Amino acid sequence: MSNRSRHDKADNFLQVWKLLSPDYPLPEDEYNFDKEINRRHRFDFAWPTYKIAVEVEGNAWGVAGGGKHMQDSDLEKYNIAVYMGWRVFRFSPGMLKRDPIGCVDMITKIMEIK
Repeated sequence: MSNRSRHDKADNFLQVWKLLSPDYPLPEDEYNFDKEINRRHRFDFAWPTYKIAVEVEGNAWGVAGGGKHMQDSDLEKYNIAVYMGWRVFRFSPGMLKRDPIGCVDMITKIMEIK
């Protein structure tokens, strides 16, 4: 993914988060969650204290047939995250645009449980 598109989706998510959840902590950007097992996987956004992560899937409609082209490395990343006890929310830019309140609400409700 180009730096420009990475920054666009980051800006979009952070704007939504700041607007809709000002009483909650800001996430860490590009958080390396599995460095203790010598990996280089990063979440787009993470709240390490809560073990909550967000991935904004900017390539959701990138291949013929209408589906996201899922790489083995993506699957490995998500499996390692689950193994390590992370809760990973995956949103498309369209989801954030159509229902930003619903997306943010899912995250804040999990934070309130902890």
